Amino acid sequence: MALLLGSSLWGVLWWPLRYFHGAGLHGAWLIFIVYLLLALPAGLWSWRRRHELQQHGRTLVGLLLLGGWTNVAFMLALVHGEVIRILLLFYLSPVWAIFSARIFLKEAIGWRGVLAALLAVGGSALVVSNGRGVSFADLDMNDLLAISSGLAFALSNVILRADTALGDVHRATAVWWGCVLLALPFALFQPLPALSLPDYGSLLAFSWLWIAGATVAVQFGVARMPVSVSAVIMPFEVVVGALSAWWLAGEAPTLLESFGGTLILTAALLQITRSQGHPVLLGGVEMEKGEL
Repeated sequence: MALLLGSSLWGVLWWPLRYFHGAGLHGAWLIFIVYLLLALPAGLWSWRRRHELQQHGRTLVGLLLLGGWTNVAFMLALVHGEVIRILLLFYLSPVWAIFSARIFLKEAIGWRGVLAALLAVGGSALVVSNGRGVSFADLDMNDLLAISSGLAFALSNVILRADTALGDVHRATAVWWGCVLLALPFALFQPLPALSLPDYGSLLAFSWLWIAGATVAVQFGVARMPVSVSAVIMPFEVVVGALSAWWLAGEAPTLLESFGGTLILTAALLQITRSQGHPVLLGGVEMEKGEL
């Protein structure tokens, strides 16, 4: 139940993002403020335990940059892009992990990796082009943000696997501060926040109940069930996102997009179920510590 709840909250994340965007808190400012509300207390906690951060400098910098970009790019894409398309292009991340693990960790790709790569490439081609033939002209800025978010997520997990001694809260703190620092340059080119006073209360609740709550729910659920089970439940995020976008925003995927999405999720499932290791949480999506 915790995993279903957390996945559902991440799947409908686009809705509060667009609500605050329409209310006068534009995408980058929204990301900056939301994660600042999380990063400040987490940063204080980590600072008091800063002796635990020795020998982890490279890991912290990597998580700050790559983990931060994962969330910033993904949320910016959700504010402006087509929800199901963004979710599916992000779910290419397990396939990016095939190549990053091969390059940086010297891991064999194996038959699962080859099959997953073929399925993901075919599925993403259908999602992007809707069967009309693929060209770079089919990719807009939101697509590129979603793809780069998935790539950054895969690289972040390579960093986590190279340094398993760093505590979970320290990891989250680095990612959240990365979100703050990377969102700020984008925010400076957008209008200043113009929310009403009640909306600021809603923003605080969104940060601590929705974002933090979804994070804790997913982490709690995946840590207490077999990887083979949690890997099947996690893509429920895409299903919830698609249904909510159809119901609330009138976004309906075509048949070819749906088929392409099925191929991408199958590829992701092949990769995620390669390991029986313990899950690592980064930005709301669960991957595995150990094999990707």
